[in-house]
Amino acid sequence: MKRHSQLFKEICTWKNLEDSYWKARKHKSNNPRIQEFEKHWQLHLLALLKELRDKIYTPQPLRKFILRDPKTRLICVSEFRDRIIHHAIVNALQPIFQPRFIHDSYASQKGKGTLPALDRLKKFMCKVSKNGKLVLNAENNNAIEGFALKADIQHYFDTVDHIILLELIEKKIKDKELIWLVQKVLDNYNSGTLGKGMPLGNWTSQFFANIYLNELDQFVKHVLKAKYYIRYVDDFIILRQSKVQLQEYRQQIQTFLKKLKLTLHPNKCKITPLSEGVSFLGFRIFFHYKIVRPRNFRKIKAKLLGLLDAYEQENIDASQIIEILRGWNGYAANGNTYTLRQKLTSTLHKELLTRRPPSKRTRCLKKINYQNGTLSSCTPFQLQHTNLPTAICTLTFFDIVCVKWEHASSASHSYHYFKFVSVPDKKHIVLRIEEN
Repeated sequence: MKRHSQLFKEICTWKNLEDSYWKARKHKSNNPRIQEFEKHWQLHLLALLKELRDKIYTPQPLRKFILRDPKTRLICVSEFRDRIIHHAIVNALQPIFQPRFIHDSYASQKGKGTLPALDRLKKFMCKVSKNGKLVLNAENNNAIEGFALKADIQHYFDTVDHIILLELIEKKIKDKELIWLVQKVLDNYNSGTLGKGMPLGNWTSQFFANIYLNELDQFVKHVLKAKYYIRYVDDFIILRQSKVQLQEYRQQIQTFLKKLKLTLHPNKCKITPLSEGVSFLGFRIFFHYKIVRPRNFRKIKAKLLGLLDAYEQENIDASQIIEILRGWNGYAANGNTYTLRQKLTSTLHKELLTRRPPSKRTRCLKKINYQNGTLSSCTPFQLQHTNLPTAICTLTFFDIVCVKWEHASSASHSYHYFKFVSVPDKKHIVLRIEEN
């Protein structure tokens, strides 16, 4: 087996660190810690480069906080300078390990993700059920033949064994300096058990998770010969016509995982008929439709309510809440969730109106000319500024409309929420901002 060397030298180049800096910064430029780093980012990169070349690099302590969604989890976040190093490591290792991953591993890889995984599962359901063949005495057209083994690894990220992980990396890497750097990253996390665990939030953790569980993937595909297998991080599904065959798979997988010092979660390893639907990545998937799991909906609702509290205290802008809602709606739109999305969005818009901070409460009446999704003209915005709205973001609710306002003095924009007064025709909308 070919082993690669001289990778640490590739990491210790300005080009690689600069590329890693931009990757680590992507979609996070509003973070105050990153903004502080950006003021002298080139000097910070030079300092990192020197630390690497002199072998004196030491990660800074992880920042920790508790997340309840609804179960309580400890989340550990690396400092931005260390996240740059994480990207640099993955930049070096990814071209070597990625080709070894199976096609149906869907987490933390370019071109993969939750939606392709859900699409693949639907195709597997079609094949296993022979294009939707129904069980005997089926009560509905989703009662198809076949079974699913749904399982995940118990406390996966906290139980990854460092020695085993390093051995897997060293099968392909012959570079003591790179192994030293990987060891530095692994040792920066304390799971409570010496030599075990990776922080959930690190980019290296996501990548190392795929290296580690690729051993399981290869076992399932090439030893068990399981054709219809999908894995996303530590969640995996195997589909078969035979329930007995899946029971045998489960026992063999449990035995194999002992070699990796892992165990299946006792309460989350189940074999269920496809007719009852398959729970995967926040959805429950049936043959003819898929729905968002109630727990998933409760999580986004609780998150938005928390953000509304921050908005009311003027700690965040309404546009930040809207972007999160749009992201979740885009995800949920892959299921049969139209009514659910309408209800959530309508509720949120009404909350944005009733919770407007005092500085944004005003009174005026406006007439806007609307055609083909854009605004051609309107009366002046009477109070805070004279900028004109440029786009109506949504017109799908009975009494709320969201209007996007471009700021003439800068490239930024903001959102304002209005109540309908009347809709004389398709081109004109009269809106009112009302004081509470």
